[in-house]
Amino acid sequence: MSWQMRVLNAISRSVVKPAVKKASAQATVGEEYATIQKLRGWVANMDAFLTRRDTAPSVAVEPVADHPDYLWVNNEAGVRRTILYLHGGGMVVHVPGLYTQWAQRLAAATDARVLLIDYRLAPEHPYPASNEDCLEAYRWLLEDQGAASERLVIAGDSAGGYLTLTTLLRIHEAGLARPACAIAFSPLADFSLGSDSIFRNESADPLLSNRLLPLVRKLVLGGHAATDPLVSPVYADLRNFPPLQVHVSSNEIIRDDGLRIAQRAQAQGVISEMYHWHKTTHVHPLFKQLPESQWAMEKVVRFIDRYAAPVA
Repeated sequence: MSWQMRVLNAISRSVVKPAVKKASAQATVGEEYATIQKLRGWVANMDAFLTRRDTAPSVAVEPVADHPDYLWVNNEAGVRRTILYLHGGGMVVHVPGLYTQWAQRLAAATDARVLLIDYRLAPEHPYPASNEDCLEAYRWLLEDQGAASERLVIAGDSAGGYLTLTTLLRIHEAGLARPACAIAFSPLADFSLGSDSIFRNESADPLLSNRLLPLVRKLVLGGHAATDPLVSPVYADLRNFPPLQVHVSSNEIIRDDGLRIAQRAQAQGVISEMYHWHKTTHVHPLFKQLPESQWAMEKVVRFIDRYAAPVA
């Protein structure tokens, strides 16, 4: 583990995790929405702090005229690969500055254009709103933008990793051409909270607390069954998945969600790569100051080069 990772873990453990636990504890019955609003305000301040010094690569960022919730990164002539990137945030918050910088790094490293989408959030828009938005963005890339499926990648982290997996299921259900490959960083994959690491890693995880997960499940799913395969991909038939790369940390509470989805995919005949990082923070590839972030990016680039046809 790098010294930079040790510092980030220490800061997360002393600042971020206590705030998450406090917010979760204050979410009494009937006050859940107020809790999320406070959390959104705190996250917005954190986003401004993390992105106050913009040293991202010089990569063009532009809105999409007829889709105000879409953002193109590196949509330049001659770029022939496309990544649909689905952000994290538990489907209740968004960190737009951080994700824009991450998409710039990802686009530069993979020689691809990246589409970021601001999908609808719970509790204002519960399940399946975010899932539908992600499928619609994929359909838009294929049918409106003419993106070639053999050069199209879906990727996401945390809740976005979850949406990556559920979008793959919905792509097959809708009869659309599947993407060349998919990447999930620290994905949530089981809304029934059936992974042992949710409890075993509570004290080890420097960022997330398992006290937050039941609240997120309630706000996102309402009364919908958590074991529905379209809700929790660990219960789904994954045989139609494209090659899948999964990254998890050894000490995060949703580690086993990622392990289980990678193992299930492999058992069902899907090409599946698993990277089990030692004591990194949740979705560590997003934090460019970390050596571990660059190491993860190298694995992402090799994976995309292997399965999404290289640019001619």
